[in-house]
Amino acid sequence: MVAGEHARVWAREKGGTSVVASRSRFSFIGARILRALPLALALLLTVLAAAQASAAPHAPRSVYAQGETTAKSWEFERFDSDIQVHEDGSFTVRETQVINFTGSFTFITRDIPTRSAGFDEGRTYGKVRVKDVEVFNLDGTPYDKEMWEADSYMGGELIRIEFQARDEQRGWIISYRMKGAMIYAEDYDRLYWNAVSSDRPVPIKSSRITVRLPDGTDMSAVESVEYYEDSYGGSHSSGRDGDALWWEAQNIYPYSTFTIDVSLPKGAVQKPWPYRASTMWLMLSLALAALLAAVLVMLSLWLWRGRDTYGGPMPGVTYGPPREVRPAVMAMLVHQEPKLDDVGATVVDLAVRGKLRIIDEAKQGRPGPSQFVFERKDPSEDGLLSYERVLMAGLFEKGDRVGEDDLRVGNRLASIMGGIRQEVKKGKFFNDDPEKTVSTYFRYALAIILLPPTVFFFLRFATDLGYVWLLLAGTVPAGIAVWVIAHAMPKRTALGSRIYWQAMGFREYLKTAEAGEPESMTLQTFQENLPYAMALGLAERWSALFAGVLTTPPDWYAGPGDFNTMNLNSSLSNMGPTIYFSGPPSSGSSGGSGFSGSSFSSGGFGGGSSGGGFGGGGSSAG
Repeated sequence: MVAGEHARVWAREKGGTSVVASRSRFSFIGARILRALPLALALLLTVLAAAQASAAPHAPRSVYAQGETTAKSWEFERFDSDIQVHEDGSFTVRETQVINFTGSFTFITRDIPTRSAGFDEGRTYGKVRVKDVEVFNLDGTPYDKEMWEADSYMGGELIRIEFQARDEQRGWIISYRMKGAMIYAEDYDRLYWNAVSSDRPVPIKSSRITVRLPDGTDMSAVESVEYYEDSYGGSHSSGRDGDALWWEAQNIYPYSTFTIDVSLPKGAVQKPWPYRASTMWLMLSLALAALLAAVLVMLSLWLWRGRDTYGGPMPGVTYGPPREVRPAVMAMLVHQEPKLDDVGATVVDLAVRGKLRIIDEAKQGRPGPSQFVFERKDPSEDGLLSYERVLMAGLFEKGDRVGEDDLRVGNRLASIMGGIRQEVKKGKFFNDDPEKTVSTYFRYALAIILLPPTVFFFLRFATDLGYVWLLLAGTVPAGIAVWVIAHAMPKRTALGSRIYWQAMGFREYLKTAEAGEPESMTLQTFQENLPYAMALGLAERWSALFAGVLTTPPDWYAGPGDFNTMNLNSSLSNMGPTIYFSGPPSSGSSGGSGFSGSSFSSGGFGGGSSGGGFGGGGSSAG
């Protein structure tokens, strides 16, 4: 053995590795790596090329590699449209699409736009809409509903059909109904339609367009314009078969359409029913019926539930108010709700009863508003109703003699008004709370006024309303009528009716009395009735009866200059706002015809251009 061989034998026997053996192994591995390096570089370049190819944009119809076409392209063998025009101006389109697929495809789309056409003469009625979309196999059987869908969007309808195809011919029939796309002119009606999709990257080998007109159409009066030749690269022809018109074209270029233009004699189609004169009169009749029905129902409810229960004779003129109730309570029996003027009448009533004194410090002969001071005369609450106590607390919160800046009534108005309501409720003058009764009918009125236009607003997105909007001419006044009659619905009890009619008799007396008529033209008569006259809104009339008769002021009032009842009334009128708005305010204080026309551009009948009509849209596959 040579030395090297002995070393390797020794290494195997001892289980170790000699230096010589290690060098031999490294030499062997290095040779293998050198031989594999070109193959690894080639593999790396292949992977990089594939990655670059996958990142490159796809060609719309096919992908090219080394000068040859890969198996990925498509084109229309046929794109036929059969159009049935209906008497109501809509028309149904059945598109037969036969497509040659090279490579693997899983879907096609058909985009049907709802944009308006361009024309000069005539108009359309309603929005352009796509309805009743269906998809069939070429033999007429329905295509699997799970394999297609139609989605509406702002500008039209998008239909997507799914399938599995590889290197084969497939076809479908797409059916849909168009509304709002018929043009109505004075002497004719017009179908102006882009019969094949224009937004399409592939050609159409052949297309046949058939238009079927409604039964009874005078075909001798039908005119049509030849399709627009700038859309085609091959031959074309047209003709008539009975009541049907047809056109045929071959080799339609990508991104071009096939436009037909047909003039129909008047009477062949009608306006959509929402826009007919008969519909207008029907809607006006229904509107009037709705108004009359609302009035009759409310009057019936008033006779049944709202009429007062007072059984005695209606009193005539009475010479005094119903003193068994305070002026503010009497006023609510008349008006059914408290008013701001009732607060001023209550202040004067408290003054007449000796609870306070009113001083108008305006300087005589000097222009400017009155300046009021109030003095408390009786600090006890004897004989005061709940709302009167709240009023007194607001007047004299800062002391027993206060000026306008010290008043704190404004932020107590809600409590004062609520107290007046409570006194009416405690007195059992109404069968129910008048505010609650009126509010209930107000909600009914609001529903009648607002519900129909709200429903119509949302319906207009799905259908054309036209003259149906005229129903609002009845529903809105009907709601107003319900609201007006609702104010007569609170029902007074027998006691409330008696006091009400006595107040109404006193109001009639105030309106008709002449100076010198009152049996006793005394200061006592004047001041006792003054708060009630204020609550009825006739204080000026009552003061005029005593003008020139009374020259001495009552002890509860002091004002500038010589006393006169008319000056007193003017002063008290100025006092009201001073009280109502005194103090920091409280957040709780309160007391179309529906037509949709088309855009106009160039061309009447026969004057359009390729792609200028309704329809068109796009097609794609992938």
